[in-house]
Amino acid sequence: MTDLEALRGVLAEPPPVEFSAVDLADVMRRGRRRRRLRRLSAAAATVVVLVGVVVGAQLLRTPGAPAVTTLAVTAAQPERRAAAPIGEVVGTKIEDPEGEVVLFFERAPAGPDSSPYQLVLGHRKGDGITAELATGSRSSAPGFHALTAGRPGRDLPLYGYYTGPATRITAEVGGLMYGAEAQHVEALAVTVFWFPRRDTTVLGGIVTLPMNAYSAAGDSLPK
Repeated sequence: MTDLEALRGVLAEPPPVEFSAVDLADVMRRGRRRRRLRRLSAAAATVVVLVGVVVGAQLLRTPGAPAVTTLAVTAAQPERRAAAPIGEVVGTKIEDPEGEVVLFFERAPAGPDSSPYQLVLGHRKGDGITAELATGSRSSAPGFHALTAGRPGRDLPLYGYYTGPATRITAEVGGLMYGAEAQHVEALAVTVFWFPRRDTTVLGGIVTLPMNAYSAAGDSLPK
């Protein structure tokens, strides 16, 4: 017997193990089940990613960010006279031909819900101080008071005071936050604030304005 005949004999022998017929229906059933599991796994992974993004965005937000409160902006009462300040005269470091723009309190008739003081805008030139814009009596309640528009092109575009320990004051316009300069007047337990002249175009002529006040720790304060 040749080697070729031996090889033919081996190939002609039946396999030692008989394989059962393939169940096509079962194969298709298992395939569908696996595809469903893969789709569910992918969907679950997507949900996890979205939840992570939302949670991350919440964590990145400013802690304790309050709902902004809209306050009315009033016009001051023009008057030019010698000033009679009570407590500290707050300098704004804004100069014009009349001198430095300043803010201070003077005595005023007391009402049922107000203490006998009013915020005044004036100028300081040399040793003299003039009173030019009075903003009404000071309220005794905590929060914003005397939110006042200055004269366009002069003075400050917006100023006022906050009764309480505010160290940061912001206003929101068009979805953007604008920070005010602020100085605490210890004798009256109030914080005087004003916005710089560079914000005149944004804040000039506004009659209502969303405002926020924050403590030194960054916590929101009552409006």
